[in-house]
Amino acid sequence: MDHRVRVLIADDHAIIRKRVRSILEQDPRFEVIGEAVDGAKAIEEAQRLEPDVVVMNVNMPVLNGLEAAREIRTKLPQSVIVILSVNADNRFIEEAKKIGARAYVAKSKAGEILIKAIEAAVAGGDFVLMS
Repeated sequence: MDHRVRVLIADDHAIIRKRVRSILEQDPRFEVIGEAVDGAKAIEEAQRLEPDVVVMNVNMPVLNGLEAAREIRTKLPQSVIVILSVNADNRFIEEAKKIGARAYVAKSKAGEILIKAIEAAVAGGDFVLMS
């Protein structure tokens, strides 16, 4: 990564957004440029901010994270999607892959692996871990 990775966080829970922001802001390679509270706002903010990475929850009001991620990938194909979810169901993981998400991380493991997942995703690799 030759520049600070600009990240948009999309989650309907303020505590999760704060935790993800805290994890990322501890690493000088990352810059949190915005937050969204639902899928529709995530699309709006992604178009406005053009982030390098969108860290996206699946279960959100107005528009779920997978639908929002699909829309963001269509409008901003250069933005990398990292799904952060409590859903360990393979259907969600497969759907995330189909829409072009590069990583699928368990919320319970975010503190341990979120940065590694983002690094792998930005480098063009797939990183899937649920546990």
